[in-house]
Amino acid sequence: MKGLNLKLDEYRILCRGIIEGVYSEPMLATIIARAYYKPLKPDEIHKLTMAFVETGDTIEFEGKYIVDKHSIGGVPGNKVSLLVVPIVAAAGLKIPKTATRSITTIGTAEKMNIFAPVDLTAEEVKEVIKKAGGCIISTRKLNLAPVDDVLINIQSKLRINPISLMVASILAKKKAMNIKYMVLDIPQGRGTKVRTMKEATMLANRFIMVSESIGINLRCAITYGEQPVGHTVGVALEAREALETLQGGRPSTSLIEKSVGLAGILFEAIGITSEGNRLAKNILESGKAYKKFREIIEAQGGNRDIKIDDIPIGTYTAEIKSNANGYVVQIDNKLIMEVARRAGAPADIGAGLIIPYKGGRYVREGDTILKIFSNNEARLDKAYRFALENMPIVIEGAVRRIVRGL
Repeated sequence: MKGLNLKLDEYRILCRGIIEGVYSEPMLATIIARAYYKPLKPDEIHKLTMAFVETGDTIEFEGKYIVDKHSIGGVPGNKVSLLVVPIVAAAGLKIPKTATRSITTIGTAEKMNIFAPVDLTAEEVKEVIKKAGGCIISTRKLNLAPVDDVLINIQSKLRINPISLMVASILAKKKAMNIKYMVLDIPQGRGTKVRTMKEATMLANRFIMVSESIGINLRCAITYGEQPVGHTVGVALEAREALETLQGGRPSTSLIEKSVGLAGILFEAIGITSEGNRLAKNILESGKAYKKFREIIEAQGGNRDIKIDDIPIGTYTAEIKSNANGYVVQIDNKLIMEVARRAGAPADIGAGLIIPYKGGRYVREGDTILKIFSNNEARLDKAYRFALENMPIVIEGAVRRIVRGL
């Protein structure tokens, strides 16, 4: 609480105590509050990260270029990893992508679970990497920095996410996977975890400083985060969009550009090309990434021949239509996520949204600007009413209608 700089051994004792259940939840909340109000310095985060790693297991992979892509999150519809992993693996690199399973967010592991099992053991992960060069798995069975999972549980109850602990949390799991090169996506803007470019730059610098000290070559990408990635939000809907994009059908510009951009940064960091974006786009457009994705699905125990129509979505639907001609001037990320949650996402994997028109697009009165899916009629009605009352998509010149009094 005094903000003193602890030694590595003291962080080890602290983390060991957390794992052994020595500290009560109020005491853990105090530790988290300290990191929130008195952020740790880079050398302290380095020591905390290494102490995190030592509480769990580590995994070794054969080869020089063990890479990964990670996002700090905060933007709905982010199915980018489902494209980046096969693009990178198709280039001959090894990318053991891990993600934390969640019951409250629409995470990468949940989307990949549509295609193949994601709860693999360390030995199973190694075998998948040998066969396919890439994987998208959860951390549930891997015991990577388990002390972090305890602290994340308390943070979710407090609804705060100290930057110091975020950096240690992400980098500890990557260090435990022996990642050598990594690209970190930092979405910035309204409705994200990082609102301003100044905050995003400060966070990127903090990640880079700590990653260098633990032997990870990290590049950060500050990306536009003021609207969803692609046109879908929801487990099954996002899985469908990712598969369709890999196949080359009805591409989403934002999804493709962000995916090839992040993969390209990895290619350039390693030094295999000076035009990473072009190489990544060629791999995607040639069909090599789609072929590699099918290999990854099969290696993880899924059906490599899965088709878009094999992925079930919500049977009940409702549409929000524009009540004016005009341009889409704003899409509120938080309201979009709330509509999806009220529809049943992520527990209902078929629940979610399709957003036909993104920011800057012109719509006419009567055009559908939001389509809601659910497998529960009552939940669909709640999501529909919430969307009507709060209008997460703003059309220039549109008049807001109040459905009921507050």
